[in-house]
Amino acid sequence: MKETRAARRYAGALLELCGEMKRVDEVASDMRLIHDSISSSHELYIFFKSPIINRFRKRDVIKAVFATRVNQLTLNFLFLLIDKGREKLVDSIAVEFAVLLDQLQGIVNAELRAPFKLDEKAMSQLKETLETLVRKSVRVSFSSDRALLGGFLVQIGDTVYDGSVRRQLEILKQQLSDEATLRN
Repeated sequence: MKETRAARRYAGALLELCGEMKRVDEVASDMRLIHDSISSSHELYIFFKSPIINRFRKRDVIKAVFATRVNQLTLNFLFLLIDKGREKLVDSIAVEFAVLLDQLQGIVNAELRAPFKLDEKAMSQLKETLETLVRKSVRVSFSSDRALLGGFLVQIGDTVYDGSVRRQLEILKQQLSDEATLRN
């Protein structure tokens, strides 16, 4: 929890700075690259977490790996984290940066689960419906869930919208049960 708060503070400071410098898109791209690099390389993940590697060596490696791939503002931010002994937070900061940027831009993430991929038209209609429902822009990510026989589940934050066939059958069963109870 303590690390998450620290990561959020650093991410917020970086977002504020790059906003003032009109470099939000560039830094956002850099932070995605850094997160993807750490996620795909166990060695890089261990490198950032290691207390054994001294900061001068870490600076050299970061320069070699990222100097030509990120802009100078992002590179200087990474050096600052190393100098402050906070480099183990780099991946968490990258994640928090994306979250804060989405909040700033009024974007929410929706996770769509369905037994099959929806076509473009259905996905567009679903996205439009969700945007009307939450009154924000929605970014939809899809995952296949063969356990669903039909329909879909959408999760936005802590809220789940259940449009599955199973749920529709449960509703129908409840309605029929309620009607039978009223007749008796």
